[in-house]
Amino acid sequence: MIISRTPYRISFFGGGSDYEAWYSRHGGAVLSVTINKYCYISLRRMPPFLGNKYLVFWSQMEKVNHRKDIQHAGVRGCLELARRYSACGRARVP
Repeated sequence: MIISRTPYRISFFGGGSDYEAWYSRHGGAVLSVTINKYCYISLRRMPPFLGNKYLVFWSQMEKVNHRKDIQHAGVRGCLELARRYSACGRARVP
């Protein structure tokens, strides 16, 4: 099982100017902080008899057979890092 815990961040100014595509052309300055609220994503192998390779729970429930069809970007990203897993993912804010 893989569990990811990522803190949410609040940007006071600068927004997306911390992305390379922006700051490499325009420069950038950002003031942001993280808070004590987190996004949790957990992945585990799914048994084949369930019928869907991926079952993802967040504010929605997704049942898909291909990674590219998963709408939750965080879950898709974790699966890219762990390609060998079939997964059940869950994202929640405590």
